[in-house]
Amino acid sequence: MVWTVSDRLLLPLFVLLWSSGYVVGAAAVEVADPLPLLATRFLLASLVAAPVVLVRNQRWRQAPLGRLAVAGLLLHVVQFGGIYGGFALGVPAALSALVMLGLSPLVTTSLAIATHQERGDARLWGGLGLGVAGVAISLAPALGSAQVGLGIVLTIIGMLGLASGTVLQKRWAGTTDPLTTAAVHNVTAALVVVPAAVLVGGRLNFSLHVAAYVLWLGLVLAVATVLLFVHLLRGHAASTVGALLLLVPPVTAGLSALTLGEALHPASLLGMLVAMVGVGLVLRRDAQPASTSASGASASAAARLSARPLAAVRAE
Repeated sequence: MVWTVSDRLLLPLFVLLWSSGYVVGAAAVEVADPLPLLATRFLLASLVAAPVVLVRNQRWRQAPLGRLAVAGLLLHVVQFGGIYGGFALGVPAALSALVMLGLSPLVTTSLAIATHQERGDARLWGGLGLGVAGVAISLAPALGSAQVGLGIVLTIIGMLGLASGTVLQKRWAGTTDPLTTAAVHNVTAALVVVPAAVLVGGRLNFSLHVAAYVLWLGLVLAVATVLLFVHLLRGHAASTVGALLLLVPPVTAGLSALTLGEALHPASLLGMLVAMVGVGLVLRRDAQPASTSASGASASAAARLSARPLAAVRAE
């Protein structure tokens, strides 16, 4: 499917918003524990999205609610539980983005091909490989000082949640209304995380900083960014949307340098350019089947017309 003008305008916004999640999340776990922070995020998003869907959008009755709930568990509980757990154990925001989004496009594409949703080719794997190389170049300076251990393991688990949730969302509910998807995802996550936070407890002392973090995580990221994610996933291959996320680590590195004081190495700029080239190859590939299909249909129609008797054509 060809990328529309609106898609082209939304791409940089999507990447910027997704990148901000790592920066804001890393800052938030410095003043709050991951479990109550996530519970507040999902509860706030549910209270905003669910009433709108119930009152104004009756299409939720036809939605595959069970399958959306499973995808929501993977995309929200597993993914963000792993990310925030890693943050709490000292994993830097830039390294978290590298592990999450440098690996998830490869896993997402492999799962999509294994489940016969997509077909791999040289352009796809070449673009993804180039994108991952750009991510590695961009964030290589951070690897030397990163803490390795349980935090990285949790981050990898979060990556697996993102990759598998993306494939299942595309396969099971790719045409479902985005707002319905966002509501079901967040309600499901809240039903799991809020009771756990009540039982386990944790630090969440409200202040202006904490309120700002929660509002950004609960409204901008858990609702607006999910709507963008589902919108792009409805119209494009899971591997293509996954490739877009390769741009998030270098952007996160830049935002972290500005807001969290993490030094931005010159290699980050080079890596960003390499990653953009790789993503560009995948995006061009995504548009190719549509154009090829259209030209094929035109050729087929022309062949049928030329095969018809001349008298029949004149009669028209």
